[in-house]
Amino acid sequence: MQFNITLRCLDEKPVLPVNYQYELSAWIYKVLQNADAEYSAFLHQRGYATGRKSFKLFCFSQLNVPRRSIEGDRLHIGSREISFVIGFYLDRTAEEFVRGLFQEQQFSLGDRLSQVRFVVQTVEMRPPQLPNGPEPVRIRTLSPLVIARKRPDHQPDEYLHPDDPDFNRLLFLNLLDKYAAATGHKPPKFWDAAQFGFRPVGPAPKSKLVTIKSGTLAQTRVKGWMFDFELDVPQELLELGLLAGFGKENAQGFGCGAILQKS
Repeated sequence: MQFNITLRCLDEKPVLPVNYQYELSAWIYKVLQNADAEYSAFLHQRGYATGRKSFKLFCFSQLNVPRRSIEGDRLHIGSREISFVIGFYLDRTAEEFVRGLFQEQQFSLGDRLSQVRFVVQTVEMRPPQLPNGPEPVRIRTLSPLVIARKRPDHQPDEYLHPDDPDFNRLLFLNLLDKYAAATGHKPPKFWDAAQFGFRPVGPAPKSKLVTIKSGTLAQTRVKGWMFDFELDVPQELLELGLLAGFGKENAQGFGCGAILQKS
């Protein structure tokens, strides 16, 4: 299930770091931990595993700030209310439980230079509008989509542009790995990645470089892309991507998407 979470700013002149993804992810983990420490530790330390890979199976969007300005590495918020989307791939019976975890939460978000106090105003359940049958769907990224290719000799991963020939192959393999981790079963043999469809549509993809753990020894930079794309995959994989995220680093604020309804 996806949830649309509306936040109300409690400060008069709220200012956030532009790179807030790590701090927002940390708050989400904290909410989960306060409700179920065992589940939170499982997500943080291990996740859902298949082979040597593990996945957290949740994702979240960028903050939707209607009025804003950016000065240097600071995001000045001119709106009393802002929002974001968060998706969890979980059992239907747990959806109301998760919704209740976030309601009326108060927290601070930011870094050592600037923080903003928020209270959760509303938590709206937003089931993904899946197609009735097998057909391509158009998806808009709500946070940068990250696909990376391994390099030899322990060099940093190479972040790929959506036009790279390997982008769609690695996107599909990531979905298949997530399916195996989430269900405990190997994907059906007839799910041949060579038959899946992916293509960017609309305006040219825009790159976004996000700094994780900014200003610390563990600082890293992750490059993703904001764009629309058409996807033709089995419905199980489509739902998994929408709820758990497309591509890499989903629990750090990457790969959240939503279906664009046909006009």
